[in-house]
Amino acid sequence: MENWWRSFRSTTARGFAMYSTANTTGHRSVYEEGNALDAAEATFDLLMQGPAPLSLDGRQFGRGLPARECTLLEWRGLLLARETGVDVRDAVWAELVRRSRKHGASWTIGCVGIALPGLKRIAAPLIRDLQPAAADDVVSDLLTAFLSGLQTINLDQHSIAPRLLWLAKRAAVRARRTETATLPIAPDDPACRTQQGASGHEDFVLADAVAQQVITAEEAELIGRTRLEKIPVSQVAREQGESVRRLYRLREQAEQRLVAAIHAGKVTANSVGPGRNQDG
Repeated sequence: MENWWRSFRSTTARGFAMYSTANTTGHRSVYEEGNALDAAEATFDLLMQGPAPLSLDGRQFGRGLPARECTLLEWRGLLLARETGVDVRDAVWAELVRRSRKHGASWTIGCVGIALPGLKRIAAPLIRDLQPAAADDVVSDLLTAFLSGLQTINLDQHSIAPRLLWLAKRAAVRARRTETATLPIAPDDPACRTQQGASGHEDFVLADAVAQQVITAEEAELIGRTRLEKIPVSQVAREQGESVRRLYRLREQAEQRLVAAIHAGKVTANSVGPGRNQDG
Protein backbone atom coordinates (compact mmCIF):
# COMPACT_ATOMS: atom_id res chain seq x y z
CA MET A 1 0.00 0.00 0.00
CA GLU A 2 2.89 2.36 0.55
CA ASN A 3 3.40 2.52 -3.22
CA TRP A 4 -0.19 3.49 -3.95
CA TRP A 5 0.39 7.26 -4.16
CA ARG A 6 3.41 6.83 -6.43
CA SER A 7 1.54 4.38 -8.67
CA PHE A 8 -1.48 6.62 -8.92
CA ARG A 9 0.59 9.62 -9.96
CA SER A 10 2.77 7.89 -12.51
CA THR A 11 0.41 5.49 -14.27
CA THR A 12 -2.35 5.57 -16.82
CA ALA A 13 -5.22 3.12 -16.74
CA ARG A 14 -3.43 0.28 -18.52
CA GLY A 15 -0.46 0.45 -16.20
CA PHE A 16 -2.27 0.85 -12.88
CA ALA A 17 -0.31 -1.03 -10.20
CA MET A 18 -2.60 -1.52 -7.25
CA TYR A 19 -1.82 -2.41 -3.68
CA SER A 20 -1.85 -5.80 -1.96
CA THR A 21 -2.00 -6.40 1.79
CA ALA A 22 -2.70 -9.24 4.17
CA ASN A 23 -6.26 -7.94 4.51
CA THR A 24 -6.95 -8.59 0.82
CA THR A 25 -5.49 -12.09 0.59
CA GLY A 26 -7.80 -14.29 -1.43
CA HIS A 27 -9.33 -11.45 -3.43
CA ARG A 28 -8.71 -11.12 -7.12
CA SER A 29 -6.35 -8.40 -8.33
CA VAL A 30 -7.89 -4.97 -8.79
CA TYR A 31 -5.85 -4.42 -11.94
CA GLU A 32 -8.27 -4.26 -14.85
CA GLU A 33 -8.63 -2.65 -18.22
CA GLY A 34 -10.29 0.75 -18.04
CA ASN A 35 -9.25 4.23 -17.05
CA ALA A 36 -7.77 5.26 -13.73
CA LEU A 37 -11.17 6.23 -12.34
CA ASP A 38 -12.38 2.68 -12.92
CA ALA A 39 -9.31 1.35 -11.14
CA ALA A 40 -9.83 3.82 -8.28
CA GLU A 41 -13.43 2.68 -7.90
CA ALA A 42 -12.41 -0.99 -7.88
CA THR A 43 -9.77 -0.24 -5.25
CA PHE A 44 -12.22 1.64 -3.07
CA ASP A 45 -14.77 -1.16 -3.38
CA LEU A 46 -12.16 -3.70 -2.34
CA LEU A 47 -11.18 -1.56 0.62
CA MET A 48 -14.81 -1.43 1.72
CA GLN A 49 -15.10 -5.23 1.47
CA GLY A 50 -12.27 -5.90 3.90
CA PRO A 51 -12.77 -7.23 7.43
CA ALA A 52 -12.34 -3.73 8.87
CA PRO A 53 -13.48 -1.11 6.34
CA LEU A 54 -12.47 2.44 7.12
CA SER A 55 -15.08 4.33 9.08
CA LEU A 56 -15.79 7.58 10.89
CA ASP A 57 -17.96 8.04 13.96
CA GLY A 58 -20.83 10.41 13.27
CA ARG A 59 -20.92 11.37 16.94
CA GLN A 60 -17.75 13.42 16.55
CA PHE A 61 -19.58 15.75 14.16
CA GLY A 62 -23.08 15.84 15.68
CA ARG A 63 -25.45 17.99 13.60
CA GLY A 64 -27.97 15.23 13.05
CA LEU A 65 -25.52 12.70 11.63
CA PRO A 66 -25.81 9.01 12.63
CA ALA A 67 -24.60 8.48 16.19
CA ARG A 68 -22.44 5.50 15.26
CA GLU A 69 -19.50 4.36 13.17
CA CYS A 70 -20.24 4.65 9.45
CA THR A 71 -18.11 3.19 6.67
CA LEU A 72 -16.70 5.54 4.08
CA LEU A 73 -19.18 4.13 1.58
CA GLU A 74 -21.97 5.25 3.90
CA TRP A 75 -20.31 8.64 4.27
CA ARG A 76 -20.29 9.04 0.51
CA GLY A 77 -24.07 8.73 0.50
CA LEU A 78 -24.44 11.06 3.46
CA LEU A 79 -22.24 13.73 1.90
CA LEU A 80 -24.19 13.58 -1.36
CA ALA A 81 -27.55 13.83 0.38
CA ARG A 82 -29.41 17.08 -0.26
CA GLU A 83 -30.19 17.56 3.41
CA THR A 84 -26.52 17.51 4.45
CA GLY A 85 -25.42 21.11 4.94
CA VAL A 86 -22.21 22.72 3.72
CA ASP A 87 -20.84 23.10 7.25
CA VAL A 88 -21.32 19.38 7.88
CA ARG A 89 -19.66 18.44 4.60
CA ASP A 90 -16.71 20.68 5.38
CA ALA A 91 -16.30 19.19 8.86
CA VAL A 92 -16.31 15.64 7.52
CA TRP A 93 -14.03 16.43 4.59
CA ALA A 94 -11.56 18.21 6.87
CA GLU A 95 -11.33 15.06 8.99
CA LEU A 96 -10.95 12.85 5.92
CA VAL A 97 -8.13 14.99 4.54
CA ARG A 98 -6.37 15.12 7.92
CA ARG A 99 -6.44 11.33 8.12
CA SER A 100 -5.15 11.05 4.56
CA ARG A 101 -2.21 13.27 5.49
CA LYS A 102 -1.52 11.46 8.74
CA HIS A 103 -2.14 7.81 7.83
CA GLY A 104 -1.43 7.71 4.10
CA ALA A 105 -2.57 5.22 1.49
CA SER A 106 -5.80 3.73 2.85
CA TRP A 107 -7.34 7.06 3.79
CA THR A 108 -6.15 8.60 0.56
CA ILE A 109 -7.95 5.84 -1.33
CA GLY A 110 -10.94 6.58 0.89
CA CYS A 111 -10.94 10.25 -0.06
CA VAL A 112 -10.79 9.39 -3.75
CA GLY A 113 -13.61 6.88 -3.35
CA ILE A 114 -15.88 9.40 -1.68
CA ALA A 115 -15.11 11.99 -4.36
CA LEU A 116 -15.61 9.59 -7.28
CA PRO A 117 -19.10 10.82 -8.28
CA GLY A 118 -17.74 14.34 -8.68
CA LEU A 119 -14.55 13.22 -10.39
CA LYS A 120 -16.53 11.14 -12.90
CA ARG A 121 -18.86 14.04 -13.61
CA ILE A 122 -15.85 16.23 -14.39
CA ALA A 123 -14.10 13.62 -16.54
CA ALA A 124 -17.06 12.53 -18.67
CA PRO A 125 -17.37 15.55 -21.01
CA LEU A 126 -13.60 16.06 -21.18
CA ILE A 127 -12.78 12.57 -22.45
CA ARG A 128 -15.93 11.79 -24.44
CA ASP A 129 -14.42 12.38 -27.90
CA LEU A 130 -10.79 11.45 -27.13
CA GLN A 131 -8.85 8.37 -28.16
CA PRO A 132 -8.28 5.93 -25.25
CA ALA A 133 -4.63 6.88 -24.68
CA ALA A 134 -5.45 10.60 -24.61
CA ALA A 135 -8.42 10.00 -22.33
CA ASP A 136 -6.16 8.06 -19.97
CA ASP A 137 -3.79 11.02 -19.78
CA VAL A 138 -6.61 13.44 -18.98
CA VAL A 139 -7.96 11.18 -16.23
CA SER A 140 -4.45 10.63 -14.86
CA ASP A 141 -3.92 14.39 -14.56
CA LEU A 142 -7.35 14.77 -12.99
CA LEU A 143 -6.49 12.30 -10.24
CA THR A 144 -2.97 13.59 -9.74
CA ALA A 145 -4.30 17.10 -9.12
CA PHE A 146 -6.92 15.79 -6.69
CA LEU A 147 -4.31 13.80 -4.79
CA SER A 148 -1.96 16.77 -4.68
CA GLY A 149 -4.82 18.89 -3.38
CA LEU A 150 -5.30 16.49 -0.48
CA GLN A 151 -1.78 17.38 0.62
CA THR A 152 -1.97 21.14 0.13
CA ILE A 153 -5.53 22.44 0.41
CA ASN A 154 -6.29 24.87 3.24
CA LEU A 155 -8.72 23.16 5.61
CA ASP A 156 -9.59 26.43 7.35
CA GLN A 157 -11.42 27.69 4.25
CA HIS A 158 -14.94 26.60 3.39
CA SER A 159 -16.09 24.36 0.51
CA ILE A 160 -13.26 21.83 0.82
CA ALA A 161 -14.71 19.26 -1.59
CA PRO A 162 -15.64 21.79 -4.32
CA ARG A 163 -12.16 23.28 -4.11
CA LEU A 164 -10.54 19.85 -4.42
CA LEU A 165 -12.72 19.04 -7.40
CA TRP A 166 -11.94 22.35 -9.04
CA LEU A 167 -8.20 21.72 -8.70
CA ALA A 168 -8.79 18.38 -10.43
CA LYS A 169 -10.93 19.96 -13.14
CA ARG A 170 -8.33 22.64 -13.89
CA ALA A 171 -5.69 19.97 -14.41
CA ALA A 172 -7.98 17.85 -16.57
CA VAL A 173 -8.94 20.82 -18.74
CA ARG A 174 -5.28 21.68 -19.26
CA ALA A 175 -4.53 18.06 -20.13
CA ARG A 176 -7.38 17.93 -22.63
CA ARG A 177 -6.14 21.14 -24.20
CA THR A 178 -2.69 19.58 -24.59
CA GLU A 179 -4.10 16.39 -26.06
CA THR A 180 -6.28 18.19 -28.61
CA ALA A 181 -3.88 21.00 -29.54
CA THR A 182 -2.24 19.08 -32.39
CA LEU A 183 -5.17 16.94 -33.47
CA PRO A 184 -6.64 17.59 -36.93
CA ILE A 185 -10.28 18.55 -36.35
CA ALA A 186 -12.98 18.97 -38.95
CA PRO A 187 -14.54 22.46 -39.00
CA ASP A 188 -17.95 21.10 -38.01
CA ASP A 189 -16.54 19.04 -35.12
CA PRO A 190 -17.89 20.26 -31.73
CA ALA A 191 -14.36 20.13 -30.33
CA CYS A 192 -13.33 22.66 -32.95
CA ARG A 193 -16.16 25.04 -32.16
CA THR A 194 -15.26 25.10 -28.47
CA GLN A 195 -11.80 26.37 -29.32
CA GLN A 196 -13.06 29.23 -31.49
CA GLY A 197 -14.32 32.69 -30.58
CA ALA A 198 -12.82 35.63 -28.72
CA SER A 199 -12.92 34.09 -25.28
CA GLY A 200 -12.20 30.46 -26.19
CA HIS A 201 -13.35 27.38 -24.30
CA GLU A 202 -15.44 28.36 -21.29
CA ASP A 203 -13.75 25.81 -19.03
CA PHE A 204 -10.35 27.30 -19.79
CA VAL A 205 -11.65 30.78 -19.01
CA LEU A 206 -13.01 29.65 -15.64
CA ALA A 207 -9.81 27.78 -14.84
CA ASP A 208 -7.72 30.85 -15.59
CA ALA A 209 -10.05 33.08 -13.57
CA VAL A 210 -9.53 30.87 -10.53
CA ALA A 211 -5.76 30.78 -11.12
CA GLN A 212 -5.69 34.61 -11.30
CA GLN A 213 -7.83 34.83 -8.14
CA VAL A 214 -10.56 36.74 -9.96
CA ILE A 215 -13.16 34.25 -8.73
CA THR A 216 -12.99 31.48 -6.16
CA ALA A 217 -13.13 27.76 -6.89
CA GLU A 218 -16.61 27.68 -5.34
CA GLU A 219 -17.78 30.47 -7.65
CA ALA A 220 -16.23 28.81 -10.70
CA GLU A 221 -17.93 25.53 -9.87
CA LEU A 222 -21.26 27.34 -9.50
CA ILE A 223 -20.88 29.11 -12.85
CA GLY A 224 -19.71 25.92 -14.54
CA ARG A 225 -22.59 23.82 -13.29
CA THR A 226 -25.39 26.34 -13.76
CA ARG A 227 -24.24 28.08 -16.95
CA LEU A 228 -22.23 25.46 -18.85
CA GLU A 229 -23.91 22.27 -17.65
CA LYS A 230 -27.36 23.90 -17.48
CA ILE A 231 -28.08 22.59 -13.98
CA PRO A 232 -30.78 24.71 -12.30
CA VAL A 233 -29.56 26.95 -9.48
CA SER A 234 -32.37 25.52 -7.35
CA GLN A 235 -30.93 22.01 -7.73
CA VAL A 236 -27.43 23.14 -6.78
CA ALA A 237 -28.89 24.97 -3.78
CA ARG A 238 -30.63 21.80 -2.62
CA GLU A 239 -27.46 19.75 -3.02
CA GLN A 240 -25.41 22.24 -1.02
CA GLY A 241 -28.01 23.10 1.58
CA GLU A 242 -27.81 26.73 0.49
CA SER A 243 -30.49 29.31 -0.27
CA VAL A 244 -31.29 29.90 -3.93
CA ARG A 245 -31.06 33.65 -3.35
CA ARG A 246 -27.53 33.40 -1.97
CA LEU A 247 -26.32 31.34 -4.94
CA TYR A 248 -27.87 33.72 -7.46
CA ARG A 249 -26.19 36.64 -5.70
CA LEU A 250 -22.88 34.76 -5.49
CA ARG A 251 -23.00 33.93 -9.20
CA GLU A 252 -23.95 37.46 -10.23
CA GLN A 253 -21.08 39.02 -8.26
CA ALA A 254 -18.59 36.47 -9.57
CA GLU A 255 -19.71 36.95 -13.16
CA GLN A 256 -19.34 40.71 -12.85
CA ARG A 257 -15.72 40.29 -11.76
CA LEU A 258 -15.15 37.68 -14.46
CA VAL A 259 -16.51 39.88 -17.27
CA ALA A 260 -14.42 42.82 -16.10
CA ALA A 261 -11.29 40.65 -16.01
CA ILE A 262 -11.95 39.29 -19.50
CA HIS A 263 -12.45 42.81 -20.89
CA ALA A 264 -9.23 43.91 -19.19
CA GLY A 265 -7.34 41.01 -20.75
CA LYS A 266 -6.44 39.57 -17.35
CA VAL A 267 -8.34 36.34 -18.01
CA THR A 268 -8.39 34.44 -21.31
CA ALA A 269 -8.82 30.90 -22.54
CA ASN A 270 -5.16 30.70 -23.51
CA SER A 271 -3.44 31.95 -20.39
CA VAL A 272 -3.56 28.85 -18.20
CA GLY A 273 -0.11 27.42 -18.48
CA PRO A 274 3.57 27.97 -17.69
CA GLY A 275 4.40 31.40 -16.42
CA ARG A 276 0.94 32.09 -15.01
CA ASN A 277 -0.06 32.05 -11.36
CA GLN A 278 -1.42 28.55 -10.80
CA ASP A 279 -2.36 28.95 -7.15
CA GLY A 280 -6.17 28.79 -7.07
